[in-house]
Amino acid sequence: MLYIKKQEMQSVMQKALENAGCDQARAQQLARIITENTMDGSTTHGANRFPRLVAEVKSGVVSLEGQMQKVSGFGGLEVWDGGFGFGVLNAEQASERVIALAKEHGIGCVSLRNSNHWMRPGRYGWNMAKAGMIGICWSNTSGNMPVWGASDVRMGNNPIVLAVPSADGPVLVDMAMSQFSNGKLEVAKQKGESMPMPCGWDADGNLTNDPETVLKTKRLLQTGYWKGSAFAMAMDLACLVSSLGMSTPKIDESKKTKNAETGHSQMFIAIHCAAVADPETADRLLKEAEEAYLSSQPDGSGTPIRIPGRRISRKRAQAEAEGVPVLEGTWKKILELAAEEKELGKNENLHTIALRRLDGLL
Repeated sequence: MLYIKKQEMQSVMQKALENAGCDQARAQQLARIITENTMDGSTTHGANRFPRLVAEVKSGVVSLEGQMQKVSGFGGLEVWDGGFGFGVLNAEQASERVIALAKEHGIGCVSLRNSNHWMRPGRYGWNMAKAGMIGICWSNTSGNMPVWGASDVRMGNNPIVLAVPSADGPVLVDMAMSQFSNGKLEVAKQKGESMPMPCGWDADGNLTNDPETVLKTKRLLQTGYWKGSAFAMAMDLACLVSSLGMSTPKIDESKKTKNAETGHSQMFIAIHCAAVADPETADRLLKEAEEAYLSSQPDGSGTPIRIPGRRISRKRAQAEAEGVPVLEGTWKKILELAAEEKELGKNENLHTIALRRLDGLL
């Protein structure tokens, strides 16, 4: 594992995006968000996914001209079209817009169609919670797991986020409807590791812990088995009827012709609870409930009892101080995209920070 200074990671990513044709302002914003995602502990939807994003820009899957456009609205409900632009920037704008709607109406909902992969969804729930809102958002994806009872792949593992504002930092759940995300499987494959429990089915229909096998079959194991399957389907259909965008089956049809995943549909909901519930009273009640959860009797497995989302701020502070963790192979790919490999040996600072292992060298 390498540990890269925050500003170094941002500048290298920005250069790679500019090399791919992105304008400076958006490249800078994207590089900052993706670096922060990695700092918050989401390497799978941060640095690890960055080379794929650049490839999608170069191939035209992500439109450099694509901009968010409002389609329709009624009170606190709005529909927007992402123009097949950057999913990260579309989602960031959608979360900002839904916060504004909730401040005006008490509750806001933005349905978004024709977007792309939004990287780390927890970021957008975090944005809403930091603004004092209960935040809910989810996205559909291309097909990567079967409907419960089926052997072929027609359903996405559609991630969902629920964030609750708190004086001690948001309570945040960010999860896919599969037991493990594709990103987790990709990291385990790179490390040559097996998953701690079954992650999907092999080609013969047997459950397996091997991430490489499941990445090939695309038969991810659903969270909660049939319950996760039903929830994923309902999320997809809710996006469909509210935005009139693409469902997972339609995304898969498009993927066959474009050879890439694009056209995601997403929903963002913000609830301005502070407008009707005293924040100080809410925080007191929240702390009482959290203390009750944290005082649970340990089961002896060594698994820590935690409040979800509370480690994010600590991880970011640690990354600020020690550097942003990234796999060596991933960082080399990013350097190549920024054409920084030509400067190795000339720029000792970059060479030292980026390519030496921290353990025993720095």
